[in-house]
Amino acid sequence: MVSARAYDFMYRRGAPWEGGPRSELVELVESGRIAATRLPKAVDLGCGSGANAIFLARHGFEVTGVDFSQVALDKAAVKAGPDLPLRLVNGDLTDQSLADRLGTFDLLVDYGTLDDLKGQKAHRMAELVVRLARPGSQLLLWCFYDEIPWWRRKGARFPGLKPGFDRALFGDTFEWERYAQPPAGSGFACFLATRR
Repeated sequence: MVSARAYDFMYRRGAPWEGGPRSELVELVESGRIAATRLPKAVDLGCGSGANAIFLARHGFEVTGVDFSQVALDKAAVKAGPDLPLRLVNGDLTDQSLADRLGTFDLLVDYGTLDDLKGQKAHRMAELVVRLARPGSQLLLWCFYDEIPWWRRKGARFPGLKPGFDRALFGDTFEWERYAQPPAGSGFACFLATRR
């Protein structure tokens, strides 16, 4: 796992993953599959400079963005402006005390945070996710996905989560559905899980 200081440096220079809201999230919200009327309270786990969190706030969600890079959070605050209701929290997603500060949510979004953690850190973040999710909550998880050999991946050279990660990290806490995009075999995956 890269340190907060390294992420601060990347965000000062412009991190390569910065841009607009992610396409899977946009499709799910615009289709009504994820809606603020059903899932009003959302958290973006590892929100970075805020593209997904801002998108959700503009679509009626009450949003909290969490990141351990203060530089990223400062950028998100500037992008959101003073009138958009967006709570930004500096925190480590492997720290269980964060659950007491944040409360619970109806929608949890993770684009590329859990897959960056290994061993006990991944387990601690999964434990935090379970604590933040109320029954019926949904988790949108995008990740590098280690279902094909790394040398055959296009545009992804990181191992990511392995098939079976859902059981290994979350037990039977969630029901999992793999979203159609990114396609199987791409080295990436997006899952929509529902908390039992």
